[in-house]
Amino acid sequence: MRAGIVFNPVKLSRDELAPQIETAQPLDWSEPLWLETGADDGGESAVREALDAGIDLLIIAGGDGTVRIGADLVTGSGVPLAIIPAGTGNLLARNLGIDVASLRNAVRTAYEGEEREIDLGELEMESPEGERSRHAFAVMVGFGLDAEMIEATDDDLKKKVGWLAYIDAAGRVISSLDKVRVQVKLDDQRTGRHTVNTMLIGNCGTIQNGLVLLPDAAVDDGMLDIALIRPRGVRGWFQVAGYVMRNNTLVSKLRRKQGKGKQRTGAALGYGQAKTTIARLEEPRVVQVDGDVVGKAVALRATIREDALRVRVPKRRTLLGPNV
Repeated sequence: MRAGIVFNPVKLSRDELAPQIETAQPLDWSEPLWLETGADDGGESAVREALDAGIDLLIIAGGDGTVRIGADLVTGSGVPLAIIPAGTGNLLARNLGIDVASLRNAVRTAYEGEEREIDLGELEMESPEGERSRHAFAVMVGFGLDAEMIEATDDDLKKKVGWLAYIDAAGRVISSLDKVRVQVKLDDQRTGRHTVNTMLIGNCGTIQNGLVLLPDAAVDDGMLDIALIRPRGVRGWFQVAGYVMRNNTLVSKLRRKQGKGKQRTGAALGYGQAKTTIARLEEPRVVQVDGDVVGKAVALRATIREDALRVRVPKRRTLLGPNV
């Protein structure tokens, strides 16, 4: 057995990672294959090289962009994916319950965790020039506040304060965020026409600090979750914030786990679910894919690949007796 370790040296050095790998790796495994991500392709060539070498486990140590590339390429190979979160958001890791604060725990999950089948999203977008591009996504894509915020984030500030830099960027872009007319079709439903400033399409719905943006999203339910954010003025943004906060209360989360609760929605924030989502915009908007801006688009088509990916997640705890 042999692992292939694709790591982003800007996020996490081999010297930091190697001692943890040596401690956690089973004694009967061969020396792992170490590959650095390239600045020009985000790690694509490194992942391909690892898979071509016949590895038994792909370990991605990096941010959401590197994880996304690894998840896309490993699909269909039969090789499980393990994630060592080393980015700013680490969103897929958070949604899978992987420890984003402990390198030691994340590495142990890579080798000792249980395997879980999850879905993977696929986005096809059309640029204003008519060019089409394809992007896999594990977490969330969209245009509007999230994409504009990511594009406006100061990289130097992000290195210093992490995800808090996004709050700074959001404060700068929210007042100038323009609305756009968009036609949206979910599966075989009738096409709806909306005026929005943000649209999100997600495979899972939790972002930093456990904040849930898409309450009904599950990484293995075979569905995409859609949010249309359409506030009218400052009052509308307060309404959106209120919906999000109510969806994040402990009571709401527990009721959803029991299948009793419904996500809170209203005029300023609408939700939907579909296997295929098509959107056409009257004006081009910047689009983000799992936290990376990938360009401007006038049309989007998102689909879901069910059970496309095998990932290592922490083992579920079994209670042997009553808590004392």
